[in-house]
Amino acid sequence: MIRLYINILVVCLFSACQPPFLDSSLGKSGCRRCHSVELDPAHDIGCNACHHGTPEGYTRAQAHKGLIPMPSHPSQMARACGRCHAREVSLAGSSSHFTLSGVIGAVWSGFFPGEQVPTLLKLPIEEPLCTEKGLISDALRRRCLRCHVYYQGDDYTGTTRGTGCAACHLSIKAEGPWDHRFRGKVPDTRCLSCHYGNFVGWDYYGRFEIDYEDNYRVPLVEGEHIQRPYGIEWHDMTPDIHKTAGMGCTDCHHSGPCEGEERDVTCTDCHLEDKTGSHSGPPMDQKRIGHRPEDIDLVACAVCHGVWAVQDRGRSLIRQDLPDYDDWSYLAVQGSSEVEATVKAYVNLPYGDWIIPRMLDKISGEYRQGLWFESFTERRWGLVELGKDVYGRLTVIRPILDLSLTYVDSNSVVRFDNLQPKTIDENLGSANATCPGISPLWLPYSPHTIGPVDAFRTIYVRSWLNKGF
Repeated sequence: MIRLYINILVVCLFSACQPPFLDSSLGKSGCRRCHSVELDPAHDIGCNACHHGTPEGYTRAQAHKGLIPMPSHPSQMARACGRCHAREVSLAGSSSHFTLSGVIGAVWSGFFPGEQVPTLLKLPIEEPLCTEKGLISDALRRRCLRCHVYYQGDDYTGTTRGTGCAACHLSIKAEGPWDHRFRGKVPDTRCLSCHYGNFVGWDYYGRFEIDYEDNYRVPLVEGEHIQRPYGIEWHDMTPDIHKTAGMGCTDCHHSGPCEGEERDVTCTDCHLEDKTGSHSGPPMDQKRIGHRPEDIDLVACAVCHGVWAVQDRGRSLIRQDLPDYDDWSYLAVQGSSEVEATVKAYVNLPYGDWIIPRMLDKISGEYRQGLWFESFTERRWGLVELGKDVYGRLTVIRPILDLSLTYVDSNSVVRFDNLQPKTIDENLGSANATCPGISPLWLPYSPHTIGPVDAFRTIYVRSWLNKGF
């Protein structure tokens, strides 16, 4: 009899989400008898209000019947978040953070100038790959668009986050145990869960991504590699002067995708004296070159004030359906947890144990065969390079479209070899296309590395303006 009681006790202790007695207080506490969560007062409205499920269930299967695991996912957020935040959900769904129209438009227009750019959800899925459009779309879906709100991010502490509204408004893995305290003001850690690597936001913190090759990695510390919260390592550079002053991302980018005024924040929002002589920030000396009213629309502020810029060149994206893992072992660390985990898992196994790998479609959530690897001809930082945009404005440029795509199928047949962008159609009127005389591979961007003015660039700007460009 004693042994029977002991067995019953052991079963109760080790049965997850099953209370020891159906009429106990545990059995009446709903979801929180198993899930310990913290909620802000405004959202403490009951778990099933968003997650549905069956709170009165006494077993895991019963409690999770009808459960919506991620109610803030774009496919669910109108029903969950939209009940109270209908306006914000509607605005967010059409924002650039959701549509990624700028990224998709730049790449698609580079490879297929003059053609209609597909929306995010309309990017074609083609398997097996037969066309250039299918190849570009597959690269976007499975390698490039890893920061979309449909995806929880790579499996690194700094990049794993929620989906939809939760991508910005709930904690991420790097902030410790996940909780359900929604925050209106988005901290920088959330922004950096997407804006990392050699991308704007990362440079605001003075970080430059180290090359993937093992020879460039940080030396071992006490015999171990350092932690890589973003899946990569970086050099510490000069941060933006606004970061040094204690400003966060949302101090400038406060008109976000949920607030209905998603616009480009300009330096003159703060650094421009108005007609009354008052200003909200340091006044601009309107007698200096570049600061005069007639210069504002002709020269971007970063032309003189950008301290450094990213100049990665020769980006190669290579899809292999049955890769030789030995060939990629020295490039296993390349900011993709899928690639890293697969290469490290199979590189030491006999060839006969290798499998055809799969990689997740970050939009649909489906797996398809093949891995997308990435490499660069060179990774450099340096002084900013200058060029004109389609509006004739002098701006900072970088080789954003200096890339090529290759596809090798499971039979080692090269289906596409070194596919590169074509000349950008200047009639599209895109702000991402530069004027004649500038390589179409170099596109304008706004480095977040603002600091003291560069005297030599100021002299160049004076000469450029005096020529009447």
